[in-house]
Amino acid sequence: MPDTRRLPACAAAILLGTALAVPAAPYGAPTDPDPALVVPVQDRRVTETLDLPTWRLQQVRRRMLRGQRISFDDMRALADLGDGLASWRYANRLMALEDPDLHSAAALYYATAAYTGRDYAVRPLVRLLERRDVNINEARLRHLENALRSWALRGNEVAQEALISFYASGHPFGRHPERAREFRRELALAGDLEAAMALVIEAMSSGEVETRRAELIELLDVVIESEELGMRTTAINLRTMLEAVPDRLADAAETAPVEETEE
Repeated sequence: MPDTRRLPACAAAILLGTALAVPAAPYGAPTDPDPALVVPVQDRRVTETLDLPTWRLQQVRRRMLRGQRISFDDMRALADLGDGLASWRYANRLMALEDPDLHSAAALYYATAAYTGRDYAVRPLVRLLERRDVNINEARLRHLENALRSWALRGNEVAQEALISFYASGHPFGRHPERAREFRRELALAGDLEAAMALVIEAMSSGEVETRRAELIELLDVVIESEELGMRTTAINLRTMLEAVPDRLADAAETAPVEETEE
């Protein structure tokens, strides 16, 4: 990104417009922007009107915040600069056109809105990802998946349930059982007590205690540090059992009969 601090306003606007450009679209018929040209929204969120690079866009945003209608192209310009509210409204406008070719773009802008703290964008994003008739390329799918993960780890149940369902079905992110397990572990370590207990019980039931003992103790510690008395008690008991496993195995090895072999 060029340094525009010492440039006249008009020159700065030209340089910034070039750096952040996406393919132009006629009013009412926007194209699906190339994801390679869209700077990651995490790095350029517009939280204040003065974050925008030109006086004109600042005025456009002020009109939008006052509830005044702005043009399709102006709303897209704000959305492409990381404005979450503009992204939300632009995605809704795309969906209102009822053109299936624009649904991939709508998903992208819902994800931008979600990235900038708007949890109400999660549900329409999930609905689009659930559909089988929306074609989304791999690079964009990773972006949308990350948007869902960010909310899932913050406790958003819609995002959590959607990701678990997507990983189980294989649509739209592909079948990744290891990714599903890692995601559930991330949820647990982020404070999801039910996810933590479920992982521990599954491992103990499947005989994976020895290979995953340290991980399971870490998960139980999350529950033990919580304020849920009933779950804490269960977790403490399970942790005691896990810590005793090596001793029990050692005792069993010492007392096991040794078969004598004939020489």
